[in-house]
Amino acid sequence: MTRTDDLIAQLAAKARPVSPAGPRLVAALVGGGLIALLIMMAFFGAPLKALPNTGTTALAVKLGFTLAVALIAAAACLAAGRPGDRPLRRLIYLIAPLIVVGSVAAYELLHAPAGGREALLFGSTYGTCIAAVAGTSLPVLVLTVWVFRALAPTRLAFAGFLIGLSSGSAAAVAYALYCPEVTASFLLAAYVPAMLIPAAIGALTGSRILRW
Repeated sequence: MTRTDDLIAQLAAKARPVSPAGPRLVAALVGGGLIALLIMMAFFGAPLKALPNTGTTALAVKLGFTLAVALIAAAACLAAGRPGDRPLRRLIYLIAPLIVVGSVAAYELLHAPAGGREALLFGSTYGTCIAAVAGTSLPVLVLTVWVFRALAPTRLAFAGFLIGLSSGSAAAVAYALYCPEVTASFLLAAYVPAMLIPAAIGALTGSRILRW
């Protein structure tokens, strides 16, 4: 019979290095984000066409907000795939970009003229934003789930929520290159729900697609 020490030695000799999960997850999100951008290019044409009308400040705010959400959600997502890690400790950092954008939005709404708040919140492209971000997040979601299945999540629905949020925010980064709106109020009213749609899909399907 094979001794226990010999068996352990044989198994260790056959071990192969496992590529780090973090870079693979980032690659999936970046690759999925590029696919989302290509889809948008097919529908909307070249990016940054709205830049002469919106200005660089509005673009920087939109990119800064969506990138911050994407990075924080990705960090929490990676933690959710590691048993014993605490994804909530990373997700709590979402409070920072939400407070910044929420404060600017509150200022806009408080100082808006009578009847002008609806325009600040919904602009003229509300439905387009929701559909573009939620729709193009699906290929990002598929790629991210494929990478994430190599990990070992224990709270599958929560992990699915984080995967969806990461995917939605990656698609939102791509859409920010097209968005003609300029208000922080629109970011809260349109971008946040758009990113939460794939997060909800991930939460509802996580227990099935992430089972291991």
